[in-house]
Amino acid sequence: MPRVTVLVPVYNGASHLGATLTSLLAQTYKDFELLVIDDGSTDNSVKIIKSFSDPRIRVMQQENVGLCSTLNRGIQEARGEYIARSDQDDISFPHRLDREMTVADTYPEALGMFAYNTKIGEKHSWTNSDKLTPTNCVRVYDPIKDGCLLGSTMLARTSALREIGGFRERYYPVDDWDLECRLAEKGQVLVICELLVAYRFHRDASTYRVFSEMQQKRYWTKDSHRRRVQNLPELSFEEFLAQLPGNIRARLQRRRLGLWKLHTRIAGQHLLDGNYLKAAVNLTAASFLHPIDISKRIRRMLLRERIPVTTSGETSVESGTSPQEAPH
Repeated sequence: MPRVTVLVPVYNGASHLGATLTSLLAQTYKDFELLVIDDGSTDNSVKIIKSFSDPRIRVMQQENVGLCSTLNRGIQEARGEYIARSDQDDISFPHRLDREMTVADTYPEALGMFAYNTKIGEKHSWTNSDKLTPTNCVRVYDPIKDGCLLGSTMLARTSALREIGGFRERYYPVDDWDLECRLAEKGQVLVICELLVAYRFHRDASTYRVFSEMQQKRYWTKDSHRRRVQNLPELSFEEFLAQLPGNIRARLQRRRLGLWKLHTRIAGQHLLDGNYLKAAVNLTAASFLHPIDISKRIRRMLLRERIPVTTSGETSVESGTSPQEAPH
């Protein structure tokens, strides 16, 4: 049996699917199966998948049931000891699995891990300055401080994902953060402070269609995590919304923060695509909504130091260093 199952859920992903699969098949780590589950695509996705003849590819097709159910089917069908997830439009660097499996073998008690990512658009790529670490490290994941990390960087024990029940549909579209929280509650989850995946920004991403719901459920996910840690029962989404402050000021504050995040996201999209005028419009709107944050972002963009980043995967955790002691 392969040691790793690389799980790729697909739904109408023809635009970028070929590049994603190519990056996964080019991994320097070879002991894996590539489980691709097509969730009822109506474009050329299946044709693209079947154009690859690599024997490591295992293809499943089904009627459309949604992302969470597709991922959960993959968790049950996986043959590997570990599951590495990749979305249909992201690019894994060649050493990604090698690096993650090295960390998995170094910390066998860990249930899973995530890594940093760069962002790519039609014309440019970008890495946040706080991810340009001069010294690579491995540290413990904190659900509140770290927030939701990119699902396409995940490597986790198959048994642990099954034990916690996989992805929960009711938390979609922040089901990935909900899973990360529950995995961290179950045992040790690590963060590899290296760029292992390129996260693709594109206008067809589902993020824009569900952005408003995403913001509400982000607060709910955080509340549910804190309740579980305190051994309190979770609230349903409706119960959570009902207990939020209902005064006009509180509602306007939540609305302001949601719009600020949306305009910031769209501005980043335009910058990566080379649409600088459109980016300036959204950045201006974001600056009215949250001037302090935007001024900090612009200052970092203009003045950040170019720190050399290791992407070869050659740097490893220092001998005798535990994740808790590794530099943040």
